[in-house]
Amino acid sequence: MRTPARPRSIGVLAAALVVTIAAALLPAAPASALPSGTGWSASWNYYHPAAYQYSGTLPGVRLTGYATDEAGTSATLGTIEDTAADGRCARVLLYANGVGYIADRTTCGNGTSLSYTTTSYSQGLLVIVYRMIDGTNTHDKGFHLFIPGSATDAGLRTVGTGASWSYYTSTAFQYAITRSGVSQIGYGAHQSGDLRSSLNTVQKTAATVGCATGKVTGGTTVTGSTCVNGGTASFHRPDHSNNLEATACYQPVPGTQRCLALNIPEPW
Repeated sequence: MRTPARPRSIGVLAAALVVTIAAALLPAAPASALPSGTGWSASWNYYHPAAYQYSGTLPGVRLTGYATDEAGTSATLGTIEDTAADGRCARVLLYANGVGYIADRTTCGNGTSLSYTTTSYSQGLLVIVYRMIDGTNTHDKGFHLFIPGSATDAGLRTVGTGASWSYYTSTAFQYAITRSGVSQIGYGAHQSGDLRSSLNTVQKTAATVGCATGKVTGGTTVTGSTCVNGGTASFHRPDHSNNLEATACYQPVPGTQRCLALNIPEPW
């Protein structure tokens, strides 16, 4: 599977984060009682102006998918895999706005997989990934990933547009959002009291007049913005709760603000 594209100025963003980390955030106290995030991840990105890819993992579950996008009309195919001998199954559901559910596949048994192909859709794709308890209709882990439709936002079809999140330890996670004019990267960790932190840097990548804004919400909200070409702004908060939503926006002057949002689930 192709590796999702990284933000164009990742080095600049990472350097800004290092400076901020020294003064801020990731917890000095022991990690909280939040469940482990080990093995949780999801991503999507345009690797061609007429095609994007998406993927997701849970412990014992792996999803890989590809979609075409012809001026906003898409169709997709993919594979869901069970990757562990753990008495669990792997399930994927795809929901297309304006169409309904277009795929539902469940596979059980270490090393087994099922594939799917879908009808066309044009209003975005909701990807739901579950780990199921074998022999039941009950899931014990899961998340969703929303990929917006491009019919009314052609800028989404720019190569490199996309978003991702992943846990790189059992309690610490990273995420990134890229679209025309703006990139945002962030890191977070479990805090005491079942809270989650976020440490973010947003960069304006457009050379036109305008401003880039980043935001993270989850019980509490934190934002940052910059209007300087190539400029960055860092912002953080230690007391988010539940699922987080990170949003990166670019507002050209004159013009219409365009945003891209990413749900970062709390493990359970």
